[in-house]
Formats: sequence, structure tokens, C-alpha cells
Amino acid sequence: MEVLFRDGLARIGRFSTPHGELETPTVMPVINPNIIVVSPSEMKRIGVRAIITNSYIIRRNAELREKALSSGLHSMLSFDGPIMTDSGTFQSYVYGGVEYDNAGMVEFQKSIGSDIVTILDVFTKPEDPYEQVRRAIEVTRARVDEVDPGDSLLAGPIQGSIYDDLRAYSAKLMSGSKATYLPIGGVVPLLESYRYADLVRIIVNSKVNAPFSRPIHLFGGGHPMFIPMAVLLGVDIFDSASYVKYARDGRLLFPDGTRDASEVLEFPYWSPLRDMQQRDIAAMDKRERLYWFSLHNLHALFSEIREVRIRIEEQTLWEYVQSKAMAHPTLLEAFRTLRSYSRLLERYTEVSKKNSFMYLDTRSLEHPSAVRLSRFLESFVGGDPVFVPRAEYEGNRGAVISRYERSQRPFLVQWMHGWVPMELEDTYPVQQYVGPEARLIPDVGSPLEEEGQRLRDFDLEKVRAIADYQFGKGAGRVLFPDGTEIVKSRATGRIRTISYGGVQVATMRPKDGLFTLTMEGARRLHQGIGGKRLRVFVNRESEAFNRAGYNVFFKFIVDFDPEIVAGNETLVVSEGDDLLAVGKASVSGLEMASYRKGVAVKVHHSAGSHADVSAP
Repeated sequence: MEVLFRDGLARIGRFSTPHGELETPTVMPVINPNIIVVSPSEMKRIGVRAIITNSYIIRRNAELREKALSSGLHSMLSFDGPIMTDSGTFQSYVYGGVEYDNAGMVEFQKSIGSDIVTILDVFTKPEDPYEQVRRAIEVTRARVDEVDPGDSLLAGPIQGSIYDDLRAYSAKLMSGSKATYLPIGGVVPLLESYRYADLVRIIVNSKVNAPFSRPIHLFGGGHPMFIPMAVLLGVDIFDSASYVKYARDGRLLFPDGTRDASEVLEFPYWSPLRDMQQRDIAAMDKRERLYWFSLHNLHALFSEIREVRIRIEEQTLWEYVQSKAMAHPTLLEAFRTLRSYSRLLERYTEVSKKNSFMYLDTRSLEHPSAVRLSRFLESFVGGDPVFVPRAEYEGNRGAVISRYERSQRPFLVQWMHGWVPMELEDTYPVQQYVGPEARLIPDVGSPLEEEGQRLRDFDLEKVRAIADYQFGKGAGRVLFPDGTEIVKSRATGRIRTISYGGVQVATMRPKDGLFTLTMEGARRLHQGIGGKRLRVFVNRESEAFNRAGYNVFFKFIVDFDPEIVAGNETLVVSEGDDLLAVGKASVSGLEMASYRKGVAVKVHHSAGSHADVSAP
């Protein structure tokens, strides 16, 4: 799996199959080979790039079986993109068993040319007892070892019912197997009963305990109402039979739910029904109506997928999910559950976002970026702070700074419905913020002592505080000792560059108010902060290239700091901890070990020159 864009756990990714690359997030429409309502070739015009069908249905039908074996699955379905096959597990759940064994089902899937073959896992239901579920997980894991996927990708479903620890256990077991594609199974009963809060817990415990290099698929999760939340939590791929199932019942999918077709007076612009009225629909025969309703439902799914992809590129998916949570009580309950994982999600969240922080309501305070700021505040602010109302700070900034410099107490300024260090005024998310005016919060601090001599410099304390926020406690004084020279923009008055002894140490980025380090800044951090902190270690094969300024690729990394923040400045060092370069991490430290393809650190300064070596 290669990451193209990311927004926390959500990603636009790409991976290879025998029938071409597949880009995620996406939906695989379920094709029933007995009854094809919308042809796979027609689906491609909507944006369908992969489909899923059931090998059990094909195998037990003599005509379909012979056709699939003789001409291949892709020819039989007239589809030249990736095709995934399920094994019959769901049929076993619905009807109580299948007549084929695991190894035989996988061999059949291979023989008809499936790109992603699925083992015959053991379905677990929400009401199943704990020990029964645990045994089912272990049987499912053992079945992976029974099969050889050949050139196909092997799907090893993560089971575990509603038990958080068993979902984590199953994910870890599958992670240690040859399964390269990880569906989350056993969730259809929860989806059908709108138990989205349970699904949030299931997805989180499955995702963070599985390798990030492997695609995560949510079996049966293809409803546009829940897709954005699932993607936010790291799901890459969905499948959907609902587009036909709902159409057959006269129901239509919309981004915020499902509606009875007879009650829809006007159709949205993206719907193929947009030029029709109820009398046109009433005039259709049953088969024609099923086709048009199914087509509408497919458009609804892929319209939502396109919106989610846009949100990932913009890095505004959390805000989108938060706004959509108001569409249904069960979604709102799920969002409350999601917020309980904010501290966990913060570890995968970028150091800053492309767009401003959007404050929608008090639930925005659980955004991972706000949680990171809150956590920093806990460690940064000592006792007896001075609280400065926003209006006072903006109207009398010079006077407030003068008071600050004649005091040793922490100064906090209003932000949203709370307080933040005054030094972070220009730093994401404080400065890059869109929301209502902060309500007046009473000054609860003790009176400020009488002004005396100047005890500190606001600009110097500001860059130190930003460095502590960006790189960890203590980094500020390591990077910017007394005597540091600070240059501001004449046009904006904001800090631009920071130097020491005439040598530039860092540049403050105008977009997010954080630092880009020079090699001098990297050397200061490297010398002042030991261990693995902020480091990515590369092997000898890569060392010369990185010293010359080339990017770091995942496959050359031998060790790393697990606390690296995605998008943050990262030190590139040799196995012996010699500083080679500094650059921006593409993923968090928790993800570094998973990926083997793509750029891990985009280098912007190095110890050597591009002229030293040829590109790897």
C-alpha cells in the first residue's frame, strides 16, 4: 500500500493487484452472477474500479462454474479491473453452513482468476459468547496456513464480534500471517441495526493493531451515511450489495440516509433520476424500476466517495464527519464514541493541516489537533497564570506584551471556549482558526505584580514555546539559546527567520506558524536531544544518498522514533547516529515500520551535496 494523501488515519492510497492498481478509498459493488442488474462495464462509467462477487454462488451453479473455469471470472463478468471473491462465509451465517471446505474454496477462486481470494472464515455474531468468538478467531487464523494464494492477494478477515480485545487479538493474528488484505468481518448485523457506535470500536481496534501497509476492507459497510466516519478511522475499501437490495425494496440511498422512493419529489443533480418525476417512475415496469433505482444508489455511493476523497486532500474529513453526525441519532452516538479515541487518533494526526481549524461546536474540542494543543497546555503552564481576554489582547497587544516581559508568570489568551499560551498566537491551530467569537470568560488569575524591570523577551520565549510544542519539551532552549537573532517581516510583523551567531537555525512557516529547520537547526536538535527522539535511522545503502539530499524511502529505514508526528521535521541519521539530513515525515512514527513503498521523509536540507552521488 502506498499513501498518496492522508488526513490522520484516513488516506488516499494505492496498491497493486493482478488486474492493475486500485486506488482507495473506494467501494466494490457486489455482483450477483445469477442476477446482474447493472452491468460491471456500465458501472465503470460511474467510477467503479473494482467489484466483488461470490465464489460460492458460482461454484454451486453448474453453468456459472463451467463458464468461470473455461473463460475466467473477468470474461464471464465482462470486467477488466480487479475482482475480489468472497468464500461463502456470509451464506454460512445466513443459511447455516456451506458444503465446501476452506482449501477447496480458495483453490476454486484461484482457478477462476480472482484478484483477491478470501478464506472461508468463521462468522461471529454480536450475541456470541466470548470464548466461542475467541475459538472462531483461532480457527480462522489457522485456515490461512492451509492455503496458497498463488499470484492473488489473500484476504484474511478480522473477526471478534463486539469484543474490543478480541478484535485487537484477531488483527494481530492476521498481521502475522500471509494474508495481505484485511477485511473486517462479522459486522453486517450491526450495520443492519444501525449500531454504528459498536462499529467505531470495532474499526479502531482492528485498524491500529494491523499493519498500515495492508488495505483494510469493511465487509458490507457500503452506505453513504457511514462511509465518511469509517474512512476517518482508517477503512480503505467497502463493498455494497445495498444498492440493489434497497432498490428492490423501493428505497433510495442518500448521503444522510435512506428514503422511500415514492416520497421523493425531486432528485439531486448527481442522480440519474434527476429529470424524472413520480409519474415517470410509476410508468416503469418492475425490472426497469429496479435498474434505475440501483443506478441511483450506485451514484449516491460514488458521489460520497468523491466527497470523502476531496476532504482527505483538503484535510477536513473530521469536520465533515462531525457535521454529518447530526443527520441521525445513531451517527451522533457513534461520533461521541469516536471522540473517546481522540488521544489515540492524535498520535496519527499531522502536526498541522492544510486548512484552518473549524470550530463548529464544543465537540470540535475533541478534534485530535485540539487535543494535542490541550495536552501541551497541561505540561507547559505552571501555577498562577495570567488570563488575557481576547478583546484586551487584540486591542492593547503592545501593553500586554510589555506586562508579559516584566513577569515570569505564564500568560494565557482566549481561544474558542478556553485558554492557550500567548506564545502560540501564530501557530496552528490557534491562528488558523475559523469559528464564532469567543465568549467572555472571567479573569480567574491572581493580580499581576507591579511592572518592574524587563525579565524576558517575548519573541524569544515565543519561538522557544513553539519549538517545545513542535518537537517536545526542552527543544526550545536547545534550538534557541540566549543571544538568538530573530528577524520579522516588515509587512506583517510576524517572525520569519531565527539565527544564532549569524547562522540561520530555522524559518517560521507563514502557513502554520511552525518551524522548518536548516541543517544548523537539525544539528542543534541532534546534539541536544539524544536517543531515538525525532530520528529516522537509515541503512548504509541509503546513507550516501540521504547525505546528498535525496528523500528517504521506507525500505531503507532500520529504526525510528515511534513518537514522530506526521508532517513534522525529522532528523535523518545513519545507523551510528551520524546526522545526514532533515526533512518532513510523510507518516507518523507508529506507521513507519509498516510501509515498504514510497517516501518516508521528504528531505529539504542535508549535510552534503546532490553532486556527490547519482540518484538511487
